[in-house]
Amino acid sequence: MLLTLGACSTAAREASWPTPVRERAAEPVSADAEFVQNQPICVGASAWSAGAIGQTVLFHEHRVGRRLDVGYFVYWSEERPWGSNVLSYTVLPALATDAVYSHFFYLFPGLKDALYGPGDIEGVTVEFEEGTDGKLTVTGGLADDANHAPVKLTREDLVDTQGRIVLLTNVWSHQLGAHGAARFANTPGTSLQCYQAASVQPLTAEVARNFRLGTDSKPLRGGPAWPQPSLPEKQVPRSEVAAAKAVSTHQ
Repeated sequence: MLLTLGACSTAAREASWPTPVRERAAEPVSADAEFVQNQPICVGASAWSAGAIGQTVLFHEHRVGRRLDVGYFVYWSEERPWGSNVLSYTVLPALATDAVYSHFFYLFPGLKDALYGPGDIEGVTVEFEEGTDGKLTVTGGLADDANHAPVKLTREDLVDTQGRIVLLTNVWSHQLGAHGAARFANTPGTSLQCYQAASVQPLTAEVARNFRLGTDSKPLRGGPAWPQPSLPEKQVPRSEVAAAKAVSTHQ
């Protein structure tokens, strides 16, 4: 098992998260994708956590009518249970988690990499609404907390005084469901990692495959960034439809 885990983990670590592209590809992009790339987005952390944040944020967009949902994927180089949290304060649980989940007995990348893929990737969806003037405005968003429970974010959470989208993490595992991101960004002295243009890139099938992110229909990582399943519409039985037509015909 040890050799199998080591082989899987080492192969996963060979993948590299994209770096900023100064010259964009010649292929045409949609107006929505161009808007997303030009919209500044920042990530802040109100508590220390391990791992270097990626140089780019990746996205994919989905439009229905005037609503545009943008799923953002944010990358950290590693995920380790140290910082201002109960696991660290009690020491032994953090050591156990770090020894197996993050780094398999400190010899291999760890159980997490073998099961889920390299690095730590968190997701969030930001919702936009197009006004009658054609302008897209943030209306809210969806992320998750440290327990992977869904968290609804408001415009007040997400948009700072400079018009930037701001995401905030407050846990060692980097989930982006912390409220008050915009307020955090507006506080003097806080540090943000910001992205725009060359550092905001569309998610490609190759990156999704290398980092085991999954697909729209089968998301594997960064859950909140993928389209959320909607409740199926209730189908009226054909017999009821036929009966209703018959009644209306004889009225």
